Amino acid sequence: MNKIKYISRSIGLLFLLILVSCSTFFSKDKSSKFISDKTYQKYEKVDYLEHLKEFEQFYLSTNNEKQIPLDYASKRYLDRITKKILSENKLFFKLKVKPVFYIIKDEIPFHFSLPGRRIFISTSLFQKYIKNESLLYCVLMFELIRSEKNIYKKNIIIPTGDLEIKKILSLLRLSIKQKVEVHKWAFSLLKKVDIDSDTYLSWLQIQNRNSVDFSYQLGDINNISREEAMFKAFIIENTRGSKKRNYRGSAKSFYSLLRYLRSKA
Repeated sequence: MNKIKYISRSIGLLFLLILVSCSTFFSKDKSSKFISDKTYQKYEKVDYLEHLKEFEQFYLSTNNEKQIPLDYASKRYLDRITKKILSENKLFFKLKVKPVFYIIKDEIPFHFSLPGRRIFISTSLFQKYIKNESLLYCVLMFELIRSEKNIYKKNIIIPTGDLEIKKILSLLRLSIKQKVEVHKWAFSLLKKVDIDSDTYLSWLQIQNRNSVDFSYQLGDINNISREEAMFKAFIIENTRGSKKRNYRGSAKSFYSLLRYLRSKA
């Protein structure tokens, strides 16, 4: 009799254990579904762009002592030539945001932009490679197109107290396909401001010849050769029979800008 009671009690405990386990399992499953359905947030492109905009102050706070404030004449000159680019290409440039320029004292030649037409250029780029106004147009055109079309990789960074130039350039690099697409747009848009396509090609060739200097900007320095070749093939295909524009000299304001930056370097 005791044996029967023992068996019955054991079966009952086993049944209760199974019941509790099943209840816990389904409870966890329900909770899991609740977390998955209600708390997960998919990031859209606009979220990444808003995140990128924060790079502006984050980078400037890290490199505050390197920023060179522009004098009135230099700022007015940069405003004037960007206004010319934008006004001559109104169908393409639709953002209603005035470009903001930051000149950074650095031995590394670089240029980059952030969403909202925030454009950064190093003093080294001006001193070593931007030798005339037409090349400056090429640099500005590239960054204005990129900012207009929001051609940026999806990256999320966690603030760690600093954001050095090597880091931000690595985060903002584009693929060859993306860069060639920007070059093709630049080819058409520069015509409106009387800059010949050969000038833009010359800018790519300058980077190719000095690829070690531009390594932080380019990443894989072997890619610039392919980039140049692809763009060269494009302009050959699209300039057959067209006349080359005569080279025009740089404005006095351009050389005034160079002198001002040299005095601050």
